[in-house]
Amino acid sequence: MSIIKKKKDKIISKVLQSFANFTINDYGKIIDFIVDPKDKTIFLKVLLKGEKEVLKITVSNCGIVTEGKNTYFKFDTIRTSKEWINILCNKKLSDIVRENKIQIPGYIATPINIIL
Repeated sequence: MSIIKKKKDKIISKVLQSFANFTINDYGKIIDFIVDPKDKTIFLKVLLKGEKEVLKITVSNCGIVTEGKNTYFKFDTIRTSKEWINILCNKKLSDIVRENKIQIPGYIATPINIIL
């Protein structure tokens, strides 16, 4: 990977991290946000409010899909460093997130598509 592409990916990752931090501000803060474009995987480290230990999150096979006028962030799986959260995601996340996709603003789709 070229140095320019790596720098571009890092800048876009920071933009996406800022958006994600804004989204989860009530719950905590993302302290690390790494995108692996080769595997289409996102690695996060989150410090949740009231917690001392960082929560590690891996979101695999990510991408953007458009259906009509709606834009979605789509993924295959979410795994965390906390087993109880993995169980919760596997059992209850499907009740909240249909078809492993989350609706996002269209302006966020462009940087995700560039990096992935």
